Amino acid sequence: MNFDLEQLLQHLIVKPIGAGLYRGHNLPGERKAVFGGQVVAQALSAAIQTVDSDRQPHSLHCHFLRPGNMAVPIDFTVVVIRDGGSFSLRQVTALQNDKIIFLATISFQKPEKGLRHQQTAPTMTPREEMISEIAFWKQVQLERPELTYLRPANFTALDILSRFRPGVNAPEALKDPQQSFWFRANGNISEQSHHFLIVAFQSDLLFLNTAFHAHPHTLIDPQVQAASLDHCLWFYSEMDASEWLYYDMHSPVSDGGRGLNHGYFYTESGRLVAATAQEGLMRVKK
Repeated sequence: MNFDLEQLLQHLIVKPIGAGLYRGHNLPGERKAVFGGQVVAQALSAAIQTVDSDRQPHSLHCHFLRPGNMAVPIDFTVVVIRDGGSFSLRQVTALQNDKIIFLATISFQKPEKGLRHQQTAPTMTPREEMISEIAFWKQVQLERPELTYLRPANFTALDILSRFRPGVNAPEALKDPQQSFWFRANGNISEQSHHFLIVAFQSDLLFLNTAFHAHPHTLIDPQVQAASLDHCLWFYSEMDASEWLYYDMHSPVSDGGRGLNHGYFYTESGRLVAATAQEGLMRVKK
């Protein structure tokens, strides 16, 4: 199925079905489980619909508890924890078949000016030196045709250019595991809240694979068991997801069957607009 930006947003924006209750539908594709970035964005969509329009999301703390079933819609319940003078806090629970698959706390803030600093932006790999996500998956299909469940839906909603090919074959281990990609929404975005949804959706793409770059394995290796355990996202500035954003990721440590990943979103001018952290399950079957 081919779908564009409008159709992507239609899936990410959940619909109210009761008091504090919302329903989202899964993006089409042949994945074994629901993509985590979709659930994060849908939970954010539900929470946004419960706060005043003068407040914007600034932090998400998420826990993936069970794999999502692609064939079942997801219901989101939103609990109002607090509405203060500057901040609002919501708890969002995602359920399928009456079982909790995802839990998040999402905080909102009235925009304000304050002290500013940021770390130096990395040297951004030029886009012409990268390959598109479509080109990568075509290569996967050529070299590993048995991995049909990994083939994504053919969509034109986002332009994605990858610096580090996740690897059809096992990559050479890196002492400083890192990867990065450029992305932008392929179309106009009318509402500011939709920019947050797009970035939340993208924040989980390839993120877990960063830690695997320190080892001769990838997420698509049959002997690898991997899953996102928790996911954090912080917004520091309004952003335009229809303009190119650079997602720079690195992994400081993996141990105990888990790997930690950090990520940063930069504009082309080098301004840091969002940050991420994620811990993932990293098991290699004996």
